[in-house]
Amino acid sequence: MTNMSPKYLRFILRALPNFLWPVRWFILKSSLKKVGKNFRFGYNSEFVDHRLIEVGDNVFMGLDTTINTTVAVQIHDNVMFGKRVTIMGGDHNISEVGTPMRFVKTGGKNEPIVIEKNAWIGSNVTILKGVKIGEGAVVGAGSVVVRSIPPYSVCVGNPAKPLKLRFTEKELEIHLPAIESNLTPQLVLQQFKASRDK
Repeated sequence: MTNMSPKYLRFILRALPNFLWPVRWFILKSSLKKVGKNFRFGYNSEFVDHRLIEVGDNVFMGLDTTINTTVAVQIHDNVMFGKRVTIMGGDHNISEVGTPMRFVKTGGKNEPIVIEKNAWIGSNVTILKGVKIGEGAVVGAGSVVVRSIPPYSVCVGNPAKPLKLRFTEKELEIHLPAIESNLTPQLVLQQFKASRDK
């Protein structure tokens, strides 16, 4: 299924009537590059290019999720999405002289998108190319993520910026080993401080 072209897959999915949503759901889910256990996504979700999307275990995506990408998208274990989350991977080349952008065939600077484990993405969030959302991070509803988000931070806004950490250093000392994280409290604090200094 993963070798099917995105155009052909969209044609098949649009040809199926709404009452056959379970069939559409099964086709869409099985078309992704990699799918973990207990992956659920809401009605009217769309994944293009499905061959570039990898999803871990226990991932939940709300209604109307859109992943439209020309670059790899990795969504790790235990990630939650609210409604109408949009991931736009890829870029246009806007610097080709003498050709209208509509006809430029080369892409711009294309970088993968990674959402690390245990992250929570709120409703109506837009995530753009080259972004890494750190382990355990929370992105508030309506945010636009244009740069990487440090682990265990709470981020909001357009562009999304880290406001605070979810836990104190003492709480991180308890939480990180409990979930078998590879991070240390010192590393989490260091990455948060570095992101605030930018």
